[in-house]
Amino acid sequence: MEEQQMPVLRFGIMVDDLTMEAWKVETVRKLIEGGMRLELIIRNAETTRRKRFFKWLFHYPFRRGFFQIWNHYQFKPESKKMTELEPMLESLGLNRSEIPLLDCKPSHKRTSTFILDKDIETIKNHQLDFILRFGFDIIRGEILQSAKFGIWSFHHDDEMAYRGAPPGFWEWMQDNPRNGVILQRLTESLDKGYILKKRWYPTILHSYKAHLDQLYLDSTDMPLQVCREIQFTGQLNEYLSESTAKIYRPPVNIKMLQYWILCLTRRLRFHLHDIFRQEDWNVGYVEVPLKEFVKEPEIHEEDVVWFKRKRKSIYSADPFVITTEKDTYIFFESYDYKAGKGHIEVVRRSKGYKKPKVALEEPFHLSYPFVFQHDGVVYCIPESHEANRLNLYRFNEKELKLEQECVLMEHVRAIDPTLIYRDGKWNLFFTQKDFPSVKLYRFVAEDLKGTYYPHHGNPVKVDCADARMAGAFFELDGDLIRPAQECVRYYGTAVNLNRVDALTDKEYIETQYDKIKPFVHSKYKQGFHTLNGNEVVTVFDAKRWRFTLFGMFHQVRNKMHRNKTHV
Repeated sequence: MEEQQMPVLRFGIMVDDLTMEAWKVETVRKLIEGGMRLELIIRNAETTRRKRFFKWLFHYPFRRGFFQIWNHYQFKPESKKMTELEPMLESLGLNRSEIPLLDCKPSHKRTSTFILDKDIETIKNHQLDFILRFGFDIIRGEILQSAKFGIWSFHHDDEMAYRGAPPGFWEWMQDNPRNGVILQRLTESLDKGYILKKRWYPTILHSYKAHLDQLYLDSTDMPLQVCREIQFTGQLNEYLSESTAKIYRPPVNIKMLQYWILCLTRRLRFHLHDIFRQEDWNVGYVEVPLKEFVKEPEIHEEDVVWFKRKRKSIYSADPFVITTEKDTYIFFESYDYKAGKGHIEVVRRSKGYKKPKVALEEPFHLSYPFVFQHDGVVYCIPESHEANRLNLYRFNEKELKLEQECVLMEHVRAIDPTLIYRDGKWNLFFTQKDFPSVKLYRFVAEDLKGTYYPHHGNPVKVDCADARMAGAFFELDGDLIRPAQECVRYYGTAVNLNRVDALTDKEYIETQYDKIKPFVHSKYKQGFHTLNGNEVVTVFDAKRWRFTLFGMFHQVRNKMHRNKTHV
């Protein structure tokens, strides 16, 4: 009922042709499927004059010739595949001929494009809420005020560091581990308009093609997400970019030679690293309260007690702690490279946190045993994305077993699910398997056992630096803190502590408060990705890289499986 009562936003698109790159067609599809109404197509009707041969030869950018040839004839990512708009509209039950088409012949002044006054008047008469720009190059002038919420445009870079083009290319070339993407409301300034939404993706350094597909295809829901915010809040939340960044241009020939060399060396390094270096995690604990530990973690390094390892092919990770009237328990994942999956084990303080017991084992992989108490009962929601559902388990303290209580959510491949009860509602946060370290989702229920409904702002955060959960929420000096994994260059490099500034029905806002890094003098100093604790003990995990035979077999098996699924 609530969705039916929301105002429908009317939008137009600016295109150079009705055949567009696939990611652009997908963006329009998501808007229409999301309930927005396409009311106008503004097409660039300018005809390109053919230059005489010698004039063309004189103006050809020979110093960028390698890029021109590569980009037009060799570089073929899926996101840039030319796709017709009309079949997509027909698949949604729309007739393209019933959507007004306005052919515009713009004027030009240097690098700027201006729409004629008569066309602007026609556009205004359609009373559009916004216009999505997919063509016309750099537009300026009165057209920017022709829709209620302006003209929206993508820039697939962090505008604070990279303006210009090509998208994502210079981040890739400069080994920048994180690539920003913005949806902006255009102003007269190049790539520094009003920011409507900003995301951060990990740079796929071993393949620019895969990296660009990620930037293009995964950002296609950004306009719909902004529309949802307008529908629920009644306003456009934006801020003006203050960028003074350099304006980049396509690479010259010497840079393209460097690009091809990097393609070879990075791909080789990626595969060798993937096969011959495996993650080796271990759980450590310090018998101090969590609130004391996070203020000065480095002073507790000498007091860390690491779990005893069973054998080389097994590691321990994702520790959670709970204290009852009987004991204090640490639950954790035990992963075996030989078996290719993990299960949940538990240790007790009364036994010196030794002699772990298997608390839960399923036919599918289990990890991240989020434990909590409610109405005197200890519950656990482990990660179980392979089962395509979220299960709630009850802890049998006598048998040290987790027993299934119910299914919380079906048909969801949730990663690191974490609950928090706030203002009479249960808020469930997790990422998903398709982007396990990038996109944070929020679901809400009035009862612990559901039903859980998606928040209208999903994903509430898209950032490889601190989206993925790294433990339970906790209070610190009156603030609510959300631990998050930093997965910028590698998975689980550190834990960021984010202060929650707003957790309401309408919005979720947080600010980075602090960062917990691996202990520099520990043998596990290459990663740190889970942090939990209470008034009794603080628990965490850390990693190192090492080679194991079963780990290598596991990685090779995964590569072969991925290759089969992409055939």
